[in-house]
Amino acid sequence: MTIKKMVVTALIAGSLTACAHTSDHKVNMRAASVQQLGAYEWQLVEATDRHGRPLANFKTNSALKLSFAGQRLNVSGGCNSIGSAYQLSGQDMQIQAPMSTMMACAPDVMAQDAAIIAFMNGQKLHAGLLNTENAQNAQPQLWIENRRGEHLLWRGVPTATAQYGQPTVVFWEISPQTQTCQTDNGAAQCLKVREVFYNDQGVKVKTGVWRNFAGTIDGWQFNPAENQVLRLNVYEVKPAGAADDATASQYVYKLDQIIERSVVNSSKSRHK
Repeated sequence: MTIKKMVVTALIAGSLTACAHTSDHKVNMRAASVQQLGAYEWQLVEATDRHGRPLANFKTNSALKLSFAGQRLNVSGGCNSIGSAYQLSGQDMQIQAPMSTMMACAPDVMAQDAAIIAFMNGQKLHAGLLNTENAQNAQPQLWIENRRGEHLLWRGVPTATAQYGQPTVVFWEISPQTQTCQTDNGAAQCLKVREVFYNDQGVKVKTGVWRNFAGTIDGWQFNPAENQVLRLNVYEVKPAGAADDATASQYVYKLDQIIERSVVNSSKSRHK
């Protein structure tokens, strides 16, 4: 099986300015640099129209995240991963035709994907940083507004790469069935995972053995109704003062992308 191909879905145009001015209230903000955008993972906290009313199809407590890496941006946390190249020129942000995975999900989740594309598609966007009085602010806020005065407010969390360094990329298949296992805190329900290996052409060539996993995967929620293959970024964290050996290391697992998902037939037998 090959990793799902990315396809072009829409053309987005935008600009970056120092002040949002089309809504019913003025918002003072500062232009962002490529380095500032890339240093944070931006979590959606608000989606409203010019009168402060919630925008249709954006879910309450949305899991949408916006990230920047070099000259690319990516929206994740919905049904599909939506990515695009972009360029900053002064206060203008030019976004190229985005690419999206083509997975089917619950109607409300897919509607949210469509809403984020519709918000940006063909718009001149005003964007900037709030709460940036000092360079050490751990949670800046990114305001993005379109010509209709609708806005998205994103809260910045330092990226794992900024905190821990470059990750190792792995692919895990997640069983829809959990397994009782013993942890340092007693019995718990563990995930059943196995590593998946792909060649340079994206073709699956091997799978590992099933094993229990008692940890957590940031940015991902277990769904017993689906079988999934995840692309994960794994960060090694050495406790302060620990010896320079693998036994002292701890690991942070962060979802990069769900690359395969299928609905589970309840009549199928469970993994042993």
